Amino acid sequence: MVVLLLITIVGCVLVTWLLPKAFHSQPPYGTAVDILVGTIAGVIWAVVAYQIVSPLIGLSGWPRLLLSAVDAIGLAAVMLWVLRRIKR
Repeated sequence: MVVLLLITIVGCVLVTWLLPKAFHSQPPYGTAVDILVGTIAGVIWAVVAYQIVSPLIGLSGWPRLLLSAVDAIGLAAVMLWVLRRIKR
């Protein structure tokens, strides 16, 4: 679980910090809010995916860990889009 949280936190921070730079997007509420919202949503979803969703679909071991983390990092990227839609 600790490895999952480390992968998720580092991945979410990197994605929410670098993705707006790649698309030349200005954070509507600031970079700190982008990073905070994306990381919190990613960590919550990583725990839910690892504890509940992955066992339901039959994942175990390293695939369970990595897919839960990658899914949560993807959610962090989606949260950036949601923040920009809310601002409109």
